[in-house]
Amino acid sequence: MYDVVIVGGGPAGLHAATCLARRGWSVAVCEEHSAIGKPVHCTGILAKEAFSRFALPTTAILAEQRATRFHSPAGYALSYQTDASEAVLIDRRGFDSSLADQARAAGAQILLGARVTQVQSTPTNVGLSTTQGVVSGKLVILATGAAYHLHRSLGLPLPTQFIQTAQAEADFPWSEEIELYFGTTVAPGAFAWIVPFRDQAGQRKARIGLMATKEAEHAFARFVRSAPVAARMGASQMVRLRRRPIPLMPLARTFATRTLVVGDAAGLTKPTTGGGIFYSLLSAEIAAATAQQALAREDYSEELLAGYEREWKERCGHELRLGRWFRRYAERLTDSQIDEAFQLATAPAVDRLIRERAAFNSHGGLILALARSPHVRNFLLRFFFTSGTSYLRQLVSGSPLEARARPALDTEEARALSLAS
Repeated sequence: MYDVVIVGGGPAGLHAATCLARRGWSVAVCEEHSAIGKPVHCTGILAKEAFSRFALPTTAILAEQRATRFHSPAGYALSYQTDASEAVLIDRRGFDSSLADQARAAGAQILLGARVTQVQSTPTNVGLSTTQGVVSGKLVILATGAAYHLHRSLGLPLPTQFIQTAQAEADFPWSEEIELYFGTTVAPGAFAWIVPFRDQAGQRKARIGLMATKEAEHAFARFVRSAPVAARMGASQMVRLRRRPIPLMPLARTFATRTLVVGDAAGLTKPTTGGGIFYSLLSAEIAAATAQQALAREDYSEELLAGYEREWKERCGHELRLGRWFRRYAERLTDSQIDEAFQLATAPAVDRLIRERAAFNSHGGLILALARSPHVRNFLLRFFFTSGTSYLRQLVSGSPLEARARPALDTEEARALSLAS
């Protein structure tokens, strides 16, 4: 019997284990794979501030990132460079391994090859059936990433919106810039990327991938055959990274009796970029603090554990809502509208706004500032008029709507109209 059993040995689960074990609680982490950090799931770009914010080991940092070049469908290119690096590229396998070392040093036990097949909450504990036997705890933290096979058995909802990803690693010429490519034929509803780096052996590599609202594998195959990629890619075979969906909305509820849910398992990712490591670490820290209260009081009720959800919503709920609003409309843009947005970004007032407000780890401030800019507001209004959302067009224009024909205006669309007006 452990105080806390954590399902999943990724950043969220391992950081939660470290936080709790350092406070003297007995912790077990059940990891389904035979090694921490395998298979690799993501590109591995993380805000530099995360290392000081969460006291993370820096041994897995491969490169610091300062410059990004954005490419539009018609070939417009915009470059942005920060004076100081805000993001780093990490060796994800090494990063997870270093987090596991921290957890073990704090006193947590990591059970490798222990896939959890069933979780049952009782009035006295939580029992987990694993491929290595039954493990019990007073409280369970789900840190399963984008895997939701245990949620229903605990009465938890599932994410309602996902985006697809596909990516690989290959030999590639060194560059100081990350490259991002936009367009409906490149990455429908999102973007593609090339992230150059040197690996631990000094070899020049790049992580190449994309997100898409549909047919990500087909889009990825087209992208690696395209001129920006094929002409520079080395002769060696690509190493494919594990394909996975990314949740774009938090669960409707991220707690249950004796249960907390963190990171991707809770749907906590950046809606704009799909990045999830920072929110995994933040939610793990908040969950550990809530678990500490529950253990100290011997109270594992929903009433107490609901404080976890209130806290993460207080810390990042506004940022997530703004990101979802931005994605909701950005993914509907046509190629010509994307090109127009690129040209708009070169306007001195808009360019200055982007350079002043852009921050790698927080996009909400820039989104709000852009939505309130007269230049961008005009673009948004024209988008509403040309989009397929007829009732939005009528609302913006002030035209009357038949009461029975008017759909309910949901929260995100209400915010969009408020920002654009």
